[in-house]
Amino acid sequence: MQHRFSRSLRFRFFAALGGLLVCAIAALAALSAWIIFPVLQAEERAMVKRELDRVERSFQLDQQQLQSQVRDWAHWDDTYQFVQGDYPRYSEVNFSQEMFEDMRYTLMAFFTTTGDVHFLAGINPVTGNYQTCTTPNDECAWMTSFVKTMQAAIAEDRSESTAIYADHNAALMASTPILRTDKSGDSVGWLFKVRSLDDEWISYMEDYTGLPISLTLSNEKAPGSDDFHFSDNTVFAERYFPAYGSANSPSLALGIDLNRTSYLTSLTTFRYVLVWTAVLMIMVIALVLLLLEKIVLKPLRLLTQFTQQIGMTESQTDWLTKRDDEIGLLSRAFQEQFAHQQQLNDELLKLSTHDALTGLPNRRLFDQRLDAAFSEVDGTSDLLAVMMLDIDHFKLYNDHYGHPEGDICLQRLAEVMHNVAQARGFFIARTGGEEFCAILPHTSPGSAKHIGEQLSLAVDRLQIPHATSPVKPFVTISAGIAMLQDPKSQSPSEVVSCADQALYLAKEAGRHQVVLFRPPLASGVISEHNTPP
Repeated sequence: MQHRFSRSLRFRFFAALGGLLVCAIAALAALSAWIIFPVLQAEERAMVKRELDRVERSFQLDQQQLQSQVRDWAHWDDTYQFVQGDYPRYSEVNFSQEMFEDMRYTLMAFFTTTGDVHFLAGINPVTGNYQTCTTPNDECAWMTSFVKTMQAAIAEDRSESTAIYADHNAALMASTPILRTDKSGDSVGWLFKVRSLDDEWISYMEDYTGLPISLTLSNEKAPGSDDFHFSDNTVFAERYFPAYGSANSPSLALGIDLNRTSYLTSLTTFRYVLVWTAVLMIMVIALVLLLLEKIVLKPLRLLTQFTQQIGMTESQTDWLTKRDDEIGLLSRAFQEQFAHQQQLNDELLKLSTHDALTGLPNRRLFDQRLDAAFSEVDGTSDLLAVMMLDIDHFKLYNDHYGHPEGDICLQRLAEVMHNVAQARGFFIARTGGEEFCAILPHTSPGSAKHIGEQLSLAVDRLQIPHATSPVKPFVTISAGIAMLQDPKSQSPSEVVSCADQALYLAKEAGRHQVVLFRPPLASGVISEHNTPP
């Protein structure tokens, strides 16, 4: 009896599925421990690193802005005359506590060519009082450490630079030689400006980036990699920057505190899927055992082959679907369901890779295409351009006309840009609210800029009214273009970042134009009017 039971199909089916269930659960556990969880953690680290990169870019923009402001003051005839002693009312006319507070300056220092102090002006970080002096003594003694660092920089002949200063407190320090406005003649001295990285600066950066930021001074040398500290619900990440100052403060740590909601949600969802997968497998085993009857075994094997499309000819599949019994009905239903599922899969694929509002490819598909484009030019001398486009003052448009009209505007612009892309044979996607990105393979810098101007002209021809735009009375766009210089050393994100910088320069130059990124531009004047980013 026992031998007969062990030979029964029900017993063997249960034993086989039970063994399969155990193996599947073990495989899922191994897959989770060795692949899924490490991938989730790596993705979380990559996300945190992207946020650190964004904060660092904002930090660098603030440094470039300070350097630009120093250059504007130092290359001015009035400053030139002041350092020579020909303009005694210079400080009275140009300096005030309100000016220092508005520009977020801590100290301005003028030096002769030999490094001697000519004039100092600043706001005492302890008392908050505005002070001017010609030597860092008495009430200006707080300036001493700054002055020594500046004189050391003059001795090293760093003609123009921006550095992080760290002593008891952190600050940005920018310097440049003092020249005439037309830059003729020799330098007559040096101008330094200092901006404290205090709580007010941190608050400004938090408003700009939308992230909680912290600054700490480290007694260790700046490590070569970012530092991550993970807790239950948050992750704290720091990036280190070398600093000048006393020997006890050689580095500055810029940190952000992020919520781990996305990672924890993914982890919980995956665990939930694992549990329900095991439960469903057990339920399927029980259901199959209940339905296992001798009269359906043979048709069931044929139906299994049909559903898997394994080793079945067209005549065999026709035989199954043309049957008049339940197997034939089930076969026809499966065939219809398979066709319907295939259609749903195609639609789902389109939804996952295209923007629902405009119908253009989305950021996900853009990233895939950009990676593929990089792979194609890797190791070759082929050309590749990346373009970022942004609708000028689109927030003003939405505020004035309303978001429904804003959606219509996006759809019209997307349609006309898609038409240009089809005509010129390049790929364009909507990667943000009013942001579009294009990939232009086999395109020279001149051709890429010409395409950007064609896109701008096509949008202009729409003549979509924009009453609140300070650029034009109709909707316009700005574009930034970056070229792939070296596929072995440049990553897709770096080229996109260069295009983003070019777009930033286009906006700073007045918008409604196309700017081609060139490396010298990265260290140029970000804003002649000292406009904050």
